[in-house]
Amino acid sequence: MEKRNENPGALANHFALRGTIKEISPWGNGHINDTYRITLKEADKPGYILQRKNHRVFKDIPGMMENIVRVTTHIRKKLESQKVPDIDRKVITLVRTKNGNYYHRDEAGNYWACFLFIQGCKSYEKIEKPGQAYLAGKAFGQFQKQISDLPGKPLNETIPDFHNIEFRLRNFQQALKINYRNRSQNVQDEIGFAKKRAEEMKTLLNLLKAGKLPPRITHNDTKINNILFDQQDHILCVIDLDTVMPGLVHYDYGDAIRTAANTAGEDEQDLSKIAVNMQIFEAFTRGFLEELNEVLTPEEKKWLPLAARFMTYIMGLRFLTDYLEGDVYYKINDPDHNRVRARSQFRLVEEMEQRKKEMEQIVARNS
Repeated sequence: MEKRNENPGALANHFALRGTIKEISPWGNGHINDTYRITLKEADKPGYILQRKNHRVFKDIPGMMENIVRVTTHIRKKLESQKVPDIDRKVITLVRTKNGNYYHRDEAGNYWACFLFIQGCKSYEKIEKPGQAYLAGKAFGQFQKQISDLPGKPLNETIPDFHNIEFRLRNFQQALKINYRNRSQNVQDEIGFAKKRAEEMKTLLNLLKAGKLPPRITHNDTKINNILFDQQDHILCVIDLDTVMPGLVHYDYGDAIRTAANTAGEDEQDLSKIAVNMQIFEAFTRGFLEELNEVLTPEEKKWLPLAARFMTYIMGLRFLTDYLEGDVYYKINDPDHNRVRARSQFRLVEEMEQRKKEMEQIVARNS
């Protein structure tokens, strides 16, 4: 018989909470983890966040939690040494279980973590103006700077080959062989697009292998809704650290540009609406490099414009691969959804190619 989940109240009691639980209610709109807000009867205490970590997406939850502990501990120590005030609002605070662990595994095999709730904060779902893009760039640049000197062994790779282009291209070639319901006939242009740019898109990985780009710690989900601000729009901290692992700084920068500077949605069908918002690109880049100019090497800065194209290309390739395999990975609204996504991402790559010189000049001007 399958074991049933404990209820949130019982789960919360496994953690060393300070205060008396008043209410536990669903929190946020995440699609991967289940998240609850724990409100306390004591009005002077901030309460907690209780979260089920999705072990079907993240195969190594202990490794993921180890990463989060190491990163947040390092940031906290740095903030303490700088005598930064209100530190509990400037970095995520993990709460141990009563047994001293950083996660609880329930009888059904699910993993749970608990964090101190950050009061008086807000977040934005998307970047709508250059000022927000600047703050987002600054926040993710600050995060990169804070962890650039993390001591010890490399972090655990909690999603193996996440941005490994060779791995993604192998999957693409395999999908071409699978060719679910002969779908390849519907995406000949997209297949040709992907093949034509495959070698160029190996550039960053080849530079890493050659020792010309240093491995870094990357967040891997650099959307503005993973940044907390206070009510005056001052940056508090970067959250959602589940995907923090080894990578290249270009992954974080490129994915932020892919989502923030696109003038249309990820699945826009009208390709004429897709373009690069260069004001957003410039503002994010300026904020990002203000924090990281002394950290990044000249070679890393040189390849930032390619990073935007790379991350857009790799997402288009993944959508195309899933379409050819029969929609086995991404949730879809209709059978053509992944095809539309791939086409829109590849159109954005084309738009970035046309803006290549301008992007390079903006990066150089802010370096």
